[in-house]
Amino acid sequence: MTRNAFRILKDLNMHKQFILMLILRMPFDFLNALISANMIERFVRLMEIKDEDSLLPTFLLFLLLTVLLFAYNMTIWSTLAIRINILFQKKLRKKVLGSLLSRTQGEMEEYAVGDWITRLNNDIDKVNDYLDAPINFMHMMIAATNLLLSSIMLILLNFSLFCIAILIMVPFFFLSSVIIIRKVPFFRRNAQESFAKYNNWVAPIIAGKDAIRIFDGKKTVEEKTEKISLDILHQNMQAHKRIAWTYFFNTFSGVLGYILLLLTGGSMIGNGVENFAELTKITQYRGEMMKSTMCINNCIGNMRSNYPSVERIQEVTNPQGVSQSISVE
Repeated sequence: MTRNAFRILKDLNMHKQFILMLILRMPFDFLNALISANMIERFVRLMEIKDEDSLLPTFLLFLLLTVLLFAYNMTIWSTLAIRINILFQKKLRKKVLGSLLSRTQGEMEEYAVGDWITRLNNDIDKVNDYLDAPINFMHMMIAATNLLLSSIMLILLNFSLFCIAILIMVPFFFLSSVIIIRKVPFFRRNAQESFAKYNNWVAPIIAGKDAIRIFDGKKTVEEKTEKISLDILHQNMQAHKRIAWTYFFNTFSGVLGYILLLLTGGSMIGNGVENFAELTKITQYRGEMMKSTMCINNCIGNMRSNYPSVERIQEVTNPQGVSQSISVE
């Protein structure tokens, strides 16, 4: 699925900048989790020993670390991410427009005018969303890094709780991210193609509005426009329904994990945890695993929603390189 998006980056000679931005941003969630877990553990230990004098210095230390972490992330955004994002859209629009202008009249007629308009605007925006918008590829990789490192920390701290988390996460992850959401690209592509038909239909309406009024064609135009609009709505709603089910199962798996933890806590965790402070630290990493899994699920859903636009852009800029990597049958 990501292969075509990476090909687009490579065609624009922007793959190195994107990988650099990805590497610089990937550790953010885990570092934030590391600060939070140790801060909570430290505060609980200080309260247990009633060391009130150390509370304020400890708070200031963790506040400083948090500020530095977010300052780092904002610096990456302001100096690198935004510029790469703008440059990517600029180059991609230029590439698609260049492909359009270099075609013969016969090649131009492969796509209707409305289809060209959709590819030059809506599809390019969705390709950008696929790669860099919130809850898409970039954030999926950040969440995956957090999931991996938080899992390692939880294994080292309490292997029993890690097993509980995995028993809950894996089945629901497979159900939502592989089974339920697999047809989302099919519906999204149909919606994009219907949107292209809508653009193709609207252009002559605007140009010929006087003729439509003279020949009393308003009802026909309204019916045609309504039919295309309803088709776009139907396709998008089918995709939304599947994504909504994935959100439900993500939330359900998180709640079920806490219930299972409460039911088995005495036998599976009690012997391996020395004190309440350690327990808070352990559950913090377990929470990070669940949060990262939910984020990855949501990212996969949104990426699949935007992926048809990646294919549609590839069909124009590099028709021989389109990789059919998703089965939706």
